Amino acid sequence: MGSLQLSPCPRRPGKENLPNVATHEAGQGGGEGPTGDVLRNELSGGQVSGGVVQARDIAHLTIGAGAPPPPPPVRVPRQVPAPPRGFVNRTEELAALDALLAGEPDAPPVAVISGIGGVGKSAFTRRWAHQVSDRFGDGQLYADLGALRHRGGTEVSDVLGGFLRALGVHEEWIPAELPERASMFRSKTAGLRLLLLIDDAEHAAEVTPLLPASRASAVVVTSHRRLGELLLSGAVPIRMAPLSADEGARLLAGMLGEDRLRADPAAAAELVRLCGGLPIALRVAGARLVQRPAWTIERVVRELTDAARRLDRLAVEGKPVVESVFEAAYDGLPPGAARLYRRLGLLPGPDFPPGAATAIDGGDDDVTDLLDVLLDANLLDELGDGDRYRFHDLVRLHAARCAEREESAEERDAALERAAEWYLGRMAAADLAVMGRRLRLADHGRRLAEGAAFGSPGEALDWLDAERANILALLRGAAARGWDAFVWQAAEAMWALYYQRKHYADWLEANRLGVAAALRCGDLAAQARMRNQVARALLELGEYGGAHEELVLARAAAEESGNRRMEAAVLESLGRVDLERGDLEAATAAFREALRVNEDIGNPRGVGLQTYHLGLAHSRGGRHDEAAAAFERAMTVMTEVGDELLQGKIGIRLGTAYRSLGRSADAVRVAGRAAEIMRARRVPAQEARAWELLAALAAESGDPGTARAHVRQAVAAWLAAGNTDRATELRAEHDL
Repeated sequence: MGSLQLSPCPRRPGKENLPNVATHEAGQGGGEGPTGDVLRNELSGGQVSGGVVQARDIAHLTIGAGAPPPPPPVRVPRQVPAPPRGFVNRTEELAALDALLAGEPDAPPVAVISGIGGVGKSAFTRRWAHQVSDRFGDGQLYADLGALRHRGGTEVSDVLGGFLRALGVHEEWIPAELPERASMFRSKTAGLRLLLLIDDAEHAAEVTPLLPASRASAVVVTSHRRLGELLLSGAVPIRMAPLSADEGARLLAGMLGEDRLRADPAAAAELVRLCGGLPIALRVAGARLVQRPAWTIERVVRELTDAARRLDRLAVEGKPVVESVFEAAYDGLPPGAARLYRRLGLLPGPDFPPGAATAIDGGDDDVTDLLDVLLDANLLDELGDGDRYRFHDLVRLHAARCAEREESAEERDAALERAAEWYLGRMAAADLAVMGRRLRLADHGRRLAEGAAFGSPGEALDWLDAERANILALLRGAAARGWDAFVWQAAEAMWALYYQRKHYADWLEANRLGVAAALRCGDLAAQARMRNQVARALLELGEYGGAHEELVLARAAAEESGNRRMEAAVLESLGRVDLERGDLEAATAAFREALRVNEDIGNPRGVGLQTYHLGLAHSRGGRHDEAAAAFERAMTVMTEVGDELLQGKIGIRLGTAYRSLGRSADAVRVAGRAAEIMRARRVPAQEARAWELLAALAAESGDPGTARAHVRQAVAAWLAAGNTDRATELRAEHDL
């Protein structure tokens, strides 16, 4: 795979690790009353968010007047994809779904649309969803469980996370565990009028946590199974049968025109029969005829008559009828398009970006043109604006079968290796765009030089998110093939996504695969790296014991490897665990030891990072003088090395420490710069925290007008971050 050594894997030098951020602290104050008695004006007993005003006597308080703020943006999700063109009206089934909305149910009505693959369940439900969209004023939510399943597997918890984000819940407020996410989803949906469309469910257990808590909502589930457990719970079953002869003929007429069908109605009826009434099969056959106006329908019928080559797993009334459609379409492809088609079947998921198609093809043809050929033949669907393509699961099965039949094992492995190498290059570029300079053991120099850079950190994160299930599937396949270097290097590169977007299940699985791969190839530094990344996920999940166990093993591997940067990174993580456990003494000792290692090896960014962590420990212990001094030193170092993101984070912490020390002017200065940095880098949650700090400082200085303006800026930033709850709290607190 080019420079990527599949087995054994090389040892790589390391760099420094990532920062993390601890929580804020609240201060106390007191004074003397007019009679000489000591008055106490304290704030204690918990965390405080936003500004706090402490005063002795308040005769009259006026919050600065001004124009009322604009209302918060309305978030109405409309996630259901558009139905395909040429939909054949299924009157009875549509009427059954309409009946679902009648009456006054005690719980949200649920319908289960079942039928064999390719029968048109998704097209039917999408068509109905758009017809009744005006009945659901709070929006429509959509999840294609089949696509997620084939792309490497996504937990129901992840689907709930996506629904909560669509309803305005910010990432930071979404719980990590499934029960808590389901509970939050029920709370958010209580009283709403929502339509949920759940596509291609395998089991009732995938659906139950997704049910909203509103009688005014409705849920439609499609599945090739009947989902009896849902039916026992009161769901309405709607069986989707293949199209009738008349309906199939109408579908063909929509593609070919009435005149062409009238020329040979018997052949048209036979074509519908051979396709088993499956819309996907009829569309592929019709596409071939559209592309060749001189052909008769009888010619396609003759090609489909041989049932021996039809897909084994798809049958209608015991007779397989579909594979001949795909095979006939494949036989009619030009050589380059046929090669691309069968090699795309080797990818682990049904959708993919154009770059992956180019890599796995390995030919000299323009892949864009080849993809257009496959689109014209209805063997592919285009998603979005041409940035992704998707196979129907039956078509993908046929493509993979063609590859097994026509390509040697060596050719198939070589094609998949090219795709894996391409993915690793894009992952490395995305990691660099998001995280900048950080600890990396893998050397991606050539890959970064050959590939295009991402335009922004947000673009890079979005790409990683779109590909994460495919990448996880690649990791699984690579681990099974013994491609150990790819496994741990890919897991390392995915840190940017996992750390930012918190996909904990994927985070843990990918890095545990990385641990096993590093153990197999004997790379001690990589073992330490992978265990450290596993531990950071466990730390965020509150599993401190498991995190500590991983870090003990990681430290031993790092020390034995001689990679001192990796050793410092593990020490930092040990300090983070101790900090969260409340053992400030142990945390401080770990951060100091990590600082000494970075000083010894001449790693200035590591020095600044560990100084920052020492400041967090001092802040947690209420030692604000020491915290301010540590943050000042860290700011100086990060300015020298040019790490702007950390400068912004440090500025918020330093401003908080200055405020506790009564150094208001200094606090305003550093917090203002932090707000500018976070706005420029599009990190709205951190920007909002900076504005909240500035608002509190302005209020304390007796400038309510400026305080009110900063609160409005904080509200806008929280809304941009998707945290509508915090924005609402600020509006209520400040009467905005």
